[in-house]
Amino acid sequence: MGRIHVLDPHVVNQIAAGEVVERPASVVKELVENALDAGATRIGVEVAGGGRDLIEVRDDGHGIAAEDLERIFLAHATSKIQAVEDLRHVATMGFRGEALASIGSVSRASIVSRLPDRDDAWRVEDVEGRISPVTPAAGSPGTIVRVEQLFAHVPARRKFLRTPQTELGHIRALMGRFALAFPHIGFRLVQAGHVLLDAPPQTDRRLRIAQVHGDEVARGVLKAQALDDEPTLEAWIGPPSLTRRDSTLEQVFLDGRHIRDRTVAHAVREAYRDLLPPGGRRPVAFLFLSLDPGRVDVNVHPGKTEVRWHDPSAVHRVVRRTLRAALEGARPGHGVELPEAAHDHGASRVAAVEHAFLRGAGRPAEAPAFSFPAAARHEGGPDPWQPVQAPERPASRTTLGGLRPIGQALGTYLLLEDGDELVLVDQHALHERVLFDRINARLSEQGKLEVQRMLVPSVVHLEPAALARLLEATDVLKTLGWLVEAFGTDAVAVHGIPAVLRRPDPEAALEEIVELLERGSREGLDRTALVSEAVDRMACRAAVMAGDSLHNDEIVALLEQAESLNHSHSCPHGRPTRLTLTKAQLERWFHRTV
Repeated sequence: MGRIHVLDPHVVNQIAAGEVVERPASVVKELVENALDAGATRIGVEVAGGGRDLIEVRDDGHGIAAEDLERIFLAHATSKIQAVEDLRHVATMGFRGEALASIGSVSRASIVSRLPDRDDAWRVEDVEGRISPVTPAAGSPGTIVRVEQLFAHVPARRKFLRTPQTELGHIRALMGRFALAFPHIGFRLVQAGHVLLDAPPQTDRRLRIAQVHGDEVARGVLKAQALDDEPTLEAWIGPPSLTRRDSTLEQVFLDGRHIRDRTVAHAVREAYRDLLPPGGRRPVAFLFLSLDPGRVDVNVHPGKTEVRWHDPSAVHRVVRRTLRAALEGARPGHGVELPEAAHDHGASRVAAVEHAFLRGAGRPAEAPAFSFPAAARHEGGPDPWQPVQAPERPASRTTLGGLRPIGQALGTYLLLEDGDELVLVDQHALHERVLFDRINARLSEQGKLEVQRMLVPSVVHLEPAALARLLEATDVLKTLGWLVEAFGTDAVAVHGIPAVLRRPDPEAALEEIVELLERGSREGLDRTALVSEAVDRMACRAAVMAGDSLHNDEIVALLEQAESLNHSHSCPHGRPTRLTLTKAQLERWFHRTV
């Protein structure tokens, strides 16, 4: 090894650039954050070559004095903090003082700035770490930063950039997030004369969502608020019918700063648990959190995209409860008419459609209304845990309010008539929802499920690691109605199973639980999340299946038990339970209308 020496400042800045300046979008992020901290009300960004050739950021903020321009490109030069104590109460977007020095070390950068109360502007340039003297220039009040030929003289970095189209996609997505976080500020993005985002200042967050992501998303989202909690939360979330194939429209902001946080992400998943369609669909969710800067550390990542909460459990609780309450209170078919102003910014909506993260998203499914009419309960009717499999059928009934069962189709779908509508119900999906809610209610009331003891214990053989994992979770198993104990060195003896199970298969069920426990360990799921997931799977196993034959009275019993559910329109996995065809639709289909 060589002797220890102090690195040249230029080398230090290039090392910092490796952390701060990952790609052109990183440069745009740092410069726009500076403009926001400068009190700008309008911020314009122009790029060329996807930001590789040119990035120019203009703002109408309070500008930079000539004497400050002399230090602007120096490492750790900042106006936003002065002492260690300031790091505990960071209230600005930028504060580390690394960005401009790092950007200048890997590009040709220049700044022209003018104070609002002055007639003269000043200019300074940094070409790969060589800083020019400050000279007079022409310019409007505010600041213009130009960054040209990014990484041109650092070929090892430039070759790792993606195509200009891909880099432009990252910049578009970034500018969309800024626009959402600061609706009162105007944002504009242009490349080669084409306006990709035009978002004038807005007072209504829903209208801002329309400007960035289009009217369809803006109409579909629900507003949820928790203004008396800590942190406070304003959220705009999609109902279960408004989903995407990836998580790019799950966006979290803390006091305007876009963050990626496992605590909040898990809370969102918990809020949507059992509501989303199958196939890995993800919700649309824009969350705007606000918290006393002293209760969160935003200085744990060079890009300031991660935070450390003083009380993460409080954050999780506020997010999960607020979102879940809004989803529970929503009704299928939710939609909002937007004022005409939301339709005035065609360029931004076109840009939103072109976003890489919206490609292939498609239109959200329209959720049909699903609410059963009130009806008298069966006295002495079927066991609520087995609502459609009672050994003794009650007296025949033909109606449930205005709903008249007709029979089964294809051994899977219940056919009913409701006024001038024909209704098809997925019997497994609806029964699964009924059982899921009843199991959760029983757990809430009693803390555990009933056990059905086995006359002869069932022995289930497991791999050593799976066996150890299962035996470590015996308290969770007892809560769910399982009684197991070790049997030798490679098996467990099952003495009791959950009474709710219709088709007991201890081996398959326990293998499923082991898989769930392993996933929970990988993802850091807590006990509540594990139990909820297990209930989801138990409800699926206990529900009637496709192909199970049901009598009309059993159909009525199932429908009656679905009356009080909040989400009888979807199964615990978010799949719809019902399809409605109106008489008018049928007549159009059969050309009976003139």
